Amino acid sequence: MDSGFDSEEGPDFDSLAYTVIEQSGLFDLAWYCGEYKADPATALHYWAKSGWRQGQQPNFYFDTGWYLTYYADVASSGNNPLLHYIQFGEREGRRPSEHFDPAWYRETFLVPANDLCLAHYLRERLGGRVNPNPDFDTGFYLTTYADVATAGLDAFIHFMQIGFREDRDPSTDFDTAFYRSRYLRLQPGVNPLLDYQRRRDETGVFPKRPVKEATIPGEIARFSRPGEAFEPFEPLPAGTPLRARALAYYLPQYHHMPENDAWWGRGFTEWTNLSRGAPRFSGHYQPRTPRDLGHYTLDNPETLRRQIDMAQAAGLGGFIFYFYWFNGHRLMEKPLEMLLADRSLDMPFCLMWANENWTRRWDGHDEEILISQDYRQSEDEELIRTFGRHFADPRYIRLEGRPVLMIYRPGLIPDARATIARWRGLFQRLCKENPILVMGQGFDAIDPREYGLDAAIEFPPHKLTASLPKINDSLEWLDMDAKNHVVSYQDTVAVSLAEPRTSFPLIKTAVPSWDNDARREGRGLLLHGSTPADFGEWVSALVRDAEENPVFGEPIICINAWNEWAEGAYLEPDLHFGSAYLNALSRALSAEAPSIAHGKILLVGHDGHRHGAQTLLLAIAQQFKHRHGIAVEFLLLEGGPMVPDYDALAPVTVLTRSADLTVEAQKFAARGFRRAIVNTVAAGGACPVLEEAEIATVLLVHELPSLIREKNLTQLARRGLIAARQVIFPAAAVRDGVLRHLTLDGEDFLPKTLIKPQGIYQTLPYDAASRAETRKTLGIPVKAPLFIGVGYADMRKGFDLFLQLWQRLQTVAPRAHLAWAGNMDRELASYFEPEIAEAEASGRFHLLGFRNDVEVLFSTADVFILTSREDPFPSTALEALSAGIPIVAFSGSGGVPDLIAEHDAGRVVPRGDIAAMADAAVALAGAKEADIRARRARLSAVAESDFNFQHYTQVLIDLIDPDLLSLSVAVPNYNYARHMPARLETIFQQWCPVREILLLDDRSTDDSIAVADRTALDADRAITIIANKKNSGSVFAQWRRAAEAASGDFIWIAEADDESDPRFLSHVLRRLKANPDNVMAFCDSIAMDQDGTILSDSYKAYYNRAAPGLLEVDGDFAGRDFLRRCLAERNLILNVSSVVWRRSALLAALDRCGDKLRDFRVAGDWYLYADILSQPAARIAYVAEPLNRHRRHQSSVTHALDGRRHVDEIAEVQTFIAKRLKLDARLKRRQAIYLDEVTEQLILH
Repeated sequence: MDSGFDSEEGPDFDSLAYTVIEQSGLFDLAWYCGEYKADPATALHYWAKSGWRQGQQPNFYFDTGWYLTYYADVASSGNNPLLHYIQFGEREGRRPSEHFDPAWYRETFLVPANDLCLAHYLRERLGGRVNPNPDFDTGFYLTTYADVATAGLDAFIHFMQIGFREDRDPSTDFDTAFYRSRYLRLQPGVNPLLDYQRRRDETGVFPKRPVKEATIPGEIARFSRPGEAFEPFEPLPAGTPLRARALAYYLPQYHHMPENDAWWGRGFTEWTNLSRGAPRFSGHYQPRTPRDLGHYTLDNPETLRRQIDMAQAAGLGGFIFYFYWFNGHRLMEKPLEMLLADRSLDMPFCLMWANENWTRRWDGHDEEILISQDYRQSEDEELIRTFGRHFADPRYIRLEGRPVLMIYRPGLIPDARATIARWRGLFQRLCKENPILVMGQGFDAIDPREYGLDAAIEFPPHKLTASLPKINDSLEWLDMDAKNHVVSYQDTVAVSLAEPRTSFPLIKTAVPSWDNDARREGRGLLLHGSTPADFGEWVSALVRDAEENPVFGEPIICINAWNEWAEGAYLEPDLHFGSAYLNALSRALSAEAPSIAHGKILLVGHDGHRHGAQTLLLAIAQQFKHRHGIAVEFLLLEGGPMVPDYDALAPVTVLTRSADLTVEAQKFAARGFRRAIVNTVAAGGACPVLEEAEIATVLLVHELPSLIREKNLTQLARRGLIAARQVIFPAAAVRDGVLRHLTLDGEDFLPKTLIKPQGIYQTLPYDAASRAETRKTLGIPVKAPLFIGVGYADMRKGFDLFLQLWQRLQTVAPRAHLAWAGNMDRELASYFEPEIAEAEASGRFHLLGFRNDVEVLFSTADVFILTSREDPFPSTALEALSAGIPIVAFSGSGGVPDLIAEHDAGRVVPRGDIAAMADAAVALAGAKEADIRARRARLSAVAESDFNFQHYTQVLIDLIDPDLLSLSVAVPNYNYARHMPARLETIFQQWCPVREILLLDDRSTDDSIAVADRTALDADRAITIIANKKNSGSVFAQWRRAAEAASGDFIWIAEADDESDPRFLSHVLRRLKANPDNVMAFCDSIAMDQDGTILSDSYKAYYNRAAPGLLEVDGDFAGRDFLRRCLAERNLILNVSSVVWRRSALLAALDRCGDKLRDFRVAGDWYLYADILSQPAARIAYVAEPLNRHRRHQSSVTHALDGRRHVDEIAEVQTFIAKRLKLDARLKRRQAIYLDEVTEQLILH
């Protein structure tokens, strides 16, 4: 490399060097004077003349000696090295020292070519924004070590001189203490960073401990933080339909008891064991630490309540409490006794009798026995009565009406078969019970029939791991003394799923993980490799098996366990995984339920650019949220300027180029998404990935074959169409062309296709005032015809043809104006620049750019010109239709020609025939004014009826989940403006999406309608108002009108003065849908006065007067039986707002009752209930939780009514029921007694 200097300096060298160096900014005067004790006045002159020859540095980053040693040509020239670096060296790629890398610096910090990198760094170094080399992070250093920043020191110099000696790190990628300890233990004075920079290419040299290199402290630290699979708790919406009932073993050990104090030391609980767990090998998750529920103690009902709330919100259907009874002595009974004492702890439960000796080993192998199990026959009755006491609790789990009792180890029972038979007799004699006795599978006991038991339940890892090989040799051990027995979690799952179905009832069980190291300390059994995803797949498989093989009529699975922390078998949240295992259980239980996970829908788009398909996706999301209350999220394969628009409406995930779509799909699935709408074949590749993640997809196809070929989307489109559950095309022409291009067999493929134009997502009514104003702004005469094109101006949209049309119109219609609204392709704009300039110069050709006010433009125009060479079914054509202006399009261009032909919506001209297009446009614009007005009205009506966007989005939802929008809400109102906000808000807050919300106003004299509109607007929700022109005088007339106007299969008549819990619909509708014969379902209610003060937490006390105990819990009843037991004497359905109806059944009942209902002022609802429930096969469902809030008005019709009429109406309904059911004398006496009570209260009192 040439040094760039002559061999002799010349007489003026020193002055030249002085000037160049001074101006370069590379002489750090303060540093130099401090380093060499120089006089500031002469320092630079001295260094430039003599100092450099003595090896002195002009700044810390320019090492004079190193530069001359490393670059021998500079040294041999005898020239000043800094001057060389300034004038030649940096440009030639030379470094000033080991510390500074100018080539990397220039590229990283974008230093201008005429600036010296080292000078730039010296100017900027104290700001923390620049680094001298890739291995030092100035910003990190100053942020981490505040004393350096406060002192205003150069971070790198501090590290090189002081920091490394204090084990400070130069960046997040370099661990000074680690490096010194591993590589420089015998050389403490060596700078670790410099040593690493010199040795970085050597094998086995690392800047910090490799991620995969584990230590016991490192593993503890790693597992004490949230991991990649961490999830916060995501409760299921109340009432989510579950595919199976999941039970979980529950350990009641976490509380103080004297026996534990005596045997294990004062204060012992299971948490004491937990602290002993330690990681024995790399990837061994120990110790386990609880998160959300903490290290609780089970001596307080509130702890149990928190567990129950979380378990039920996750979909668990009950706890299996371990039950400890030793010869009449109970242990760990406190949590179970708390449960029995507090009915508000509403969790189904059953018992698992842990019938083995309690020893100092917790794995069932007897060593030192602490308390024995002796099975003395003299104590049998006490044991059976104790079980019977628990059976008597209404929360106790029963199957086919029989209580479920589990026995952990029946093989330990002496003469088990005879003993169990004796116990059965005692159960019958003492408790009047015939329990289902279930055996835990383990310790070589497999078949319950050998012991005279009814069923078995798995208890993994028992049985499943017996024949599995150890994987110890494949592990990186940290504790060389450990003797753990480690098997693969995945192998365990495989064994479970491969087992043949038994000939006896078997409850299959999954375990989240198993690791009893906390109890066995390096000697335990581990199922290694568990992940929430693996667990979820196991549970999903068991659920499918349970659906196919119900146990005593019910699909049941079990989880081992809810809270076995010392065995690593728990669902409760921990620090590392959070609630991921609990969420995985929820998803598996509800994965195929029709209304899972709040009804969330994923909307997938290929990018966020401002084009028609992208705008349509946004409109779909707005409709889903606005009208139906459906939660949505967006997944965009690329970004674009519309991303903020999407984000303002719902969360958006934009994939980066490095992002893995598969990973994102799995994340969405893990969060409960089960449905997706994929918009365009450009995003079609998402369909197979989402389907693989068990997210059902509907694909919207907007492209024609030529665009698919042009964009190289053929294979992507084919995969998407094949994978999607349903494929929607906007027109038959689009479907036929795409299927031909993709070589998809029409006969096989057509059943999953649908022709459905996308509808008009913004209505564009004609606006004469806007027309006049816009024409004035654009300089278009009132009578001049205006032809408009809308869209992205490129060759596909035919903008070049639009220019040709303008040229043609100069001849046939010289007064005509043309306007194009939309952005323009840059290449096209450049290519046609002369033609565009000529057209614009005429004053009759208008380029409007992108506009948000297309409704104004369509009102301004006379004809919409669609010059597209191909356009599947552009929204602009529908918008033109909505505005009432005709369309001219080329034949064969997509779906619009068929639209024009079907609705006489304009003219179709031969492809590319500009003359014909001009003639058609002129003719349409030149029609008589009366004909234009009539055409405008007709086309607008067609747009509203045939291209209603609400209908389009409902079709999308019905395709992806036919049951999601099955319910309509009707709100009858008369003068309840005061209560309207609360009524509507509690409807909007329902966790269950709705098809529509109808407000039926019976000619209110207050401002009810205005209040309703304002409330809906504030909540960004849609309601449909049906207002009577005159008051009907009948609530039942309003009910009929609601039922006729609604479109859902079910209807909720939510009276305007009542309110509801957000879970109302989820609970009640789930019950109603459970049986196709259910004609109605209702729930208990909270009673409140007109001001909202609670009068009663429940109507159950009133229910019990007529049907004692019957409505204490959820129930399903035959209609006539319920009518006889709950409605024959008095009406126990006290508020219609608590009822959800099957709409067809309600309409039929209203028809049967006819005008009869108009005669009632008080008891009409009771009469209607009686009619509908007396029909053959009718059934009713009931939810015991009070999810409805019934407002009772002191001045209501009921209370203001003449007492005699009230009594007469009650008598009339009683008589109707008595005749319809042929009531016996006993029930008629009850009717009479109640009628006497009411008479006494209302007339005689």
